[in-house]
Order: sequence, then structure tokens, then C-alpha cells
Amino acid sequence: MDHRLQVALKRWDCANPQALSGDAGMRQYFRVDHPLLGSALVVLYPPVDPASADDSYYEYRALQAYLDPVVRVATIIQYDDELRAMLLEDLGRTTLEMRLTAHPEEELQWAQEAAQQMATWLGLLTEAAPARAFFMLRRFDQPKFQFEWNYCKVNFFAEFLQKDPPLWLDRMMEEIHAGLDSRTHFLVHRDFHVRNLMVHGDRLITLDFQDARKGAATYDLASILFDGYWDWSEEAREVLINGVREELGWSESLLWEELNLSAIQRNFKALGTFAHQVVHQNKAHFAPAIPRTLRHLLGHFQRTRQGEAVLAVEHWLRLSEKRLLKTAGGGG
Repeated sequence: MDHRLQVALKRWDCANPQALSGDAGMRQYFRVDHPLLGSALVVLYPPVDPASADDSYYEYRALQAYLDPVVRVATIIQYDDELRAMLLEDLGRTTLEMRLTAHPEEELQWAQEAAQQMATWLGLLTEAAPARAFFMLRRFDQPKFQFEWNYCKVNFFAEFLQKDPPLWLDRMMEEIHAGLDSRTHFLVHRDFHVRNLMVHGDRLITLDFQDARKGAATYDLASILFDGYWDWSEEAREVLINGVREELGWSESLLWEELNLSAIQRNFKALGTFAHQVVHQNKAHFAPAIPRTLRHLLGHFQRTRQGEAVLAVEHWLRLSEKRLLKTAGGGG
């Protein structure tokens, strides 16, 4: 057992830790028995990265305090800076992905809840944020976009597909990054998808928000509308789109002008993450997200009538499915 976990359990009078699968980051999660609450979660954060200006441990705590009065988030019961550990409210085991799978008839209800959350981020949470708050001083700028594109090129193209992306795609991504760089005016969750939303009673609870920053108005919409973990019905997609569009007061054409850019950027970023989890972390539950995300990209390029890109994505989809079948069969 991790020494930090042992110390945390003793300090907080908890017992029987059960490791959870966690997320794509380096945080470790454990469900534990709590003497008063019945159960709680212990989260262990990795050591400080001296090369990074960000620290997700302190950023989670600061953002939790800002979000908690407005958006339902897990309560921090205890924390220990020395251990870089937190004891959090246990919100159960039901992610939005799990709820939708078990109760597809509720899809429109939960799409409406998600749309309302996005409207809150774009409206009240953006407008009320202190101008000098750390999450308002960092944003999606061209260096950040380029970092995420490079991550995709290494993890998805070089290591998963084992091929280089075409040069025309590099040029396209440069244009997309430039187009989005001037649109970063809103506070965005930055990883808004059905595995980062928990269903607790009749409410959605937001997880994994410590990377929030200023971004384009359609960034979170692109994340959940073209989710790597879920395919929404057309009716639910309209609910999500209209919730954001009405909050912004934009026309449909104006919304899609930006959403197409956000969706392509976000989906390539996600491919890098999913490929890294499959290739380097051996986390098979990320595997289905790769072909689903490629199908989203196929739709983006079909919608924007980019024929060369359509053919390329169709090819990458075939290669990805073969690679995943080979990996599942133990072929490496």
C-alpha cells in the first residue's frame, strides 16, 4: 500500500481502501469506509512537476471553492498538503455514461441538464470570475493548441497508427488554432464529457474541473456533443446545441462556424489522449473511444466538405480498427 495512503487513512480514521480506475491523469482514487459518512473517496495527487507552472492539487481546491455555490461538485471533507491528498464526498458509482447506457429513455432529460451546466459556465461563472483568478489568466492560446496537436501527432499518429500525419493536416490545424485563438473569452471546463459527469439523485455532478481555463464558447459543447464515450441521438444533440446557442444569443450559422473549429481541434486532442492510454497505460476501456472519435472527425469533414480529409479519416479508421483488434488479440 502507498505510504501516503496509509498515513491518510490513519489521519482521517478511514479503512478498507478499494482502488478505482480513475481518469486519464496521474491521480489515484480509492473508495474507503468512513466512520460518519459510510464511504468517501481518497484522492492522491502526483508530486509537483517542477517543469509545469500548474499544480492540479491546489487548482482543484481553488476551483472547487469557486464552483461549489453555483455548480454541484463533490465536497472536500479533508485535505493534507504534505501528502497531497484529499478526502472527498463519495458521489456513488454512476457516471452519466453508465446512466445513459442503463436508461436510454432518459437521454433528453440528461442532455437538458448538461446544456444547463454549459450555460452556467458560459454565463454566470464567466461573468462573475475575478479577472486575476488563475483560471482566467490561463487560456487556450496557440502554444497550448500546438502542444495538444503535437501530443496527438506523437501518441495517435506515430505510436498508435505508426505513420506521420499528412502535411496538409499540419497546415489545416495551424489555421484552426489561429481561428480559435481570438475566441477565448469564456470560462470552460476543458474536459466536459459523460465520464466526468456523475448522476446523483436527479442531478448532474461535475468532476475533473481543475484544468478549467478561458476558451472558445463552443469548446465544452464540442467535448460532449462529439464525445469519445457516447453517441447522442439527434434529438439530444439539438437540446445540447440549443442550450448553448440560446445562452450566447447566437444564430445557428454563427454557432456552427465556431463549433466546427472547436470540434476538430478537440477531437484530435482527444485522440492523442486515448491512444496514449491504450498504448502506454494498457487501459482497454479507452479503446472504443478511438474509432468513435474518428467517426466524429469524419462527420466534421463531411459537413465542411473537405474531401481529402474525409478520405484520410476513413483510412485512419480502418487502420485503427485493425490495430485495436490486434491489441485485443495480444498481438501488441
